[in-house]
Amino acid sequence: MRSTWIRGTVRSQLDAQIMAFLSKHARATKPLIDMRVAIRNENGEIYRLIIADGVIEMIRADKFLVSIGCIEESTDEFDSLFRVPL
Repeated sequence: MRSTWIRGTVRSQLDAQIMAFLSKHARATKPLIDMRVAIRNENGEIYRLIIADGVIEMIRADKFLVSIGCIEESTDEFDSLFRVPL
């Protein structure tokens, strides 16, 4: 998994937990299939994009985000979209 912070946006209060999870699941190689997981901050703006290597890694990220209280939202733009709790 890789992650990108979107410049000009405010990081979530949960960002340290999210980054700790991502550092445990980091990949040095380029993913074969990019699955994009977007995260909205407390202001409702998308502030971080996770690039997972395939469906299994995307599900792993989804489960983690739910476990810390994030709420899944519907999207046509990303493979999954989450909002951190207020």
